[in-house]
Amino acid sequence: MIDALLDRLSALDVRLAAGPGGVLRYDAPRAALTDELLAELRDHKRELLGRLTGAEVIDRAPVSDQQARMIAGHHAAPHSEVWNIPTRISFTGALDPDALRSALTELIARHHGLHSRFVRPEENTGGTGAEEDAGAGTWWQEVVVPPPLDLPVEDLTGLPASEREPRSEELCRETAAGGFDLTQPVLPRLRLLRVAEDRWALMFVLHHITADGWSLSLLLAEIAELYTAAAAGVPHALDPPGAQSTDYARWQIAHHDPETEARRAAYCAAYLDGVPSGVPVPTDRPRPERLSGRGDTVRGLASGEVRAAVEEFAAARHTTPFAVAATALGVFLAGLSGERDILLSVPYANRQGTAFESLVAMTSTAVMVRVRLDPAESRAALVARTGEGAMGAMAHVLPTARIMRAMREAGARDVPDRVPHILAFQNSLDTDIEIPGLRVEVEDLAPPLSRGELCFGLAPCRDRARGYRTFLEYSADLWNRGTAEDLLSSYTALLAEFCAFPDRPVSDLLPTAPTPPTTGKADAV
Repeated sequence: MIDALLDRLSALDVRLAAGPGGVLRYDAPRAALTDELLAELRDHKRELLGRLTGAEVIDRAPVSDQQARMIAGHHAAPHSEVWNIPTRISFTGALDPDALRSALTELIARHHGLHSRFVRPEENTGGTGAEEDAGAGTWWQEVVVPPPLDLPVEDLTGLPASEREPRSEELCRETAAGGFDLTQPVLPRLRLLRVAEDRWALMFVLHHITADGWSLSLLLAEIAELYTAAAAGVPHALDPPGAQSTDYARWQIAHHDPETEARRAAYCAAYLDGVPSGVPVPTDRPRPERLSGRGDTVRGLASGEVRAAVEEFAAARHTTPFAVAATALGVFLAGLSGERDILLSVPYANRQGTAFESLVAMTSTAVMVRVRLDPAESRAALVARTGEGAMGAMAHVLPTARIMRAMREAGARDVPDRVPHILAFQNSLDTDIEIPGLRVEVEDLAPPLSRGELCFGLAPCRDRARGYRTFLEYSADLWNRGTAEDLLSSYTALLAEFCAFPDRPVSDLLPTAPTPPTTGKADAV
């Protein structure tokens, strides 16, 4: 049918092209554009785009709420590559590149979210004979047949030994910083480097629209399982995913309930009533009207002793390690700013039901957590109160924009557009993987950018004795790297001190005369 339609279009001198955003464009004589022909173009748009792009569509659905927000964030960001998830997997030992290629091919084929593109729905704006747009509107996701995997080995062993590591680092960071076009299949960006006879580096770069922290853990574990099976020449033992990204979006639409949303919005508005719109943390430079997106990430470790103290504190008070870490961060920011009511944005996995446990997609959303200090209160009491509030917020999860709208509707006068301080407590992110015969190291290789002002992160290591991996993503418009390193180490130190004496008052951790902000405005950006 499509072949016959293409033959007729050719005879009528109608030329088709795939335009940005998954639109179908045509250039044709005015007389050829009958209503019947335009209807045929609409009806067969997907098949025609598949022919034009060489990507056959195998499933299609509206985007999920999270995907829609990510598309908006991608296009709004000064540097869209800030949404990259760049992971370097280093192997030491006798790596089999063919087995790795086979494993990655199977990995991509297993998960629809790793071979999807994002397009407009099938609409037609009409035509006048010049080049016209045959589709525009809100976004949809289209799953396409993944193309053959191209993973050549880039061998650096021919370079002098002193040049190999610097060249590998340069190539890896170049790969990490490349942008994605969401209207084309958003495949993982892959690059395999041989750095020495027995040392290899695989760059595995995702766009955040395809995966969250939970998904990354799944993918890394599957790479290990698939590679091990391929290297041994045996079938893998992985079960098929319980759901795909399109299934999740359809489930979300089917379960949308305006009454539930309104109830959740009212709860969140009440929970956040009176929270300050900004926290005046001192900066190295005046805050600009708009952040440029420039930034960086500093990293560290919190010892096994600190982790043990956090977990013992939480267990003794029947709360969670997250509640302890969030409360301590609130106290830390209060000490810097003099503000006693701190609002944190916390990424939340938001996985509902066992069907979504094996889903590779972006399901995470932000939860607002309030740390409201009473200096005379004990640290344990503050943790209990903060943890209770966080649990309530998670039970009433909504997109941040919807919460802010609810606050305005409830009469709040000073509502931030976004929350400048984030705590990423990544207890669902496990990057420690094991492959027989190889030593494997996994490293985040984030480009020198920042999504906001300050994002503090804690990720528990699989080996409890190693404690937490810590990080701070910061805006270079506001802080120098040295300051960011001090902020991260100071927070880690306060977390340890906070847990050491749970029955002491919070006031012991606060300066008697808080230092006012040296520069900038207090408003959230």
